[in-house]
Amino acid sequence: VAIYLLIAGTYTPLTLVTLRGAWGWSLFGIVWGLAVSGIVVDSLHKQGSRRIQMAIYLLMGWLIVVALYPLIQIMPTGGLVLLVLGGLFYTGGIVFYALDDRITHAHGIWHLFVLAGSISHYLIMLLYVL
Repeated sequence: VAIYLLIAGTYTPLTLVTLRGAWGWSLFGIVWGLAVSGIVVDSLHKQGSRRIQMAIYLLMGWLIVVALYPLIQIMPTGGLVLLVLGGLFYTGGIVFYALDDRITHAHGIWHLFVLAGSISHYLIMLLYVL
């Protein structure tokens, strides 16, 4: 549940402060809709929803690509680099999340990737959004 909220919470300032307008509000609504959907799926299907979770995480995370053109016009290059870097950290980490039961310490490694992605996105907010 927390991952859905983390992703949607990260999108919120990017969509409402940086993008604004139709692009911002549309992405805001879609991402929060996916977050609520993911939370509902997780609540109803405790077993066997891991693949669905990962698909929703990835969809939510990379949905920003649809607004790449307006984002490039608004956000400085440094912010875009941090955004992509954070996305790559999160995406790379999902490999360890998926292999949690097969690789020793995979869960801890996944958390390191999440930490790196979170730091990247924190820096975007600090330096380029707020």
